[in-house]
Amino acid sequence: MVQKKNNYLKSIIRFLIQIGVVAALLMGFSIFHGGMYLIGVPKAEKVQYVTVSYPEVTDGEKKITDWEQIRLAVQLTGFLRYSLLEEADRGESPMITITYYRENQPAITVSANRNTVWWKGKSHVIRDPDMFVNLAEGIFFLEDLPES
Repeated sequence: MVQKKNNYLKSIIRFLIQIGVVAALLMGFSIFHGGMYLIGVPKAEKVQYVTVSYPEVTDGEKKITDWEQIRLAVQLTGFLRYSLLEEADRGESPMITITYYRENQPAITVSANRNTVWWKGKSHVIRDPDMFVNLAEGIFFLEDLPES
């Protein structure tokens, strides 16, 4: 009876290890294929307000206090998945900067242009070029863009 319980327990442990290995492989494939998400972006519920700047279009920052707009600003960082294998061009500069302000905590800033994201002091190549800038323009700067 004890022997059957030990074999049963070993089978369960072996199965759980196999599931863990498969999950890790799938996650690794997803990151290398689709890009790595920015880790450490605050949850929208924790953000008091957001500032967004786009110097090429407007001179000042836009302060966003509307909860729905704050939620969009947080969700927008999901389009900043970056490549782990490519190195960013150091000569580029950011086009759009979003800063998240939280109560009693330091502000968190993310900057990007069409090809590069700057996050936590490092630059990374964006997996989906142009997507972030196009969405940010449409959400926050549509009325400020020059008509073509």
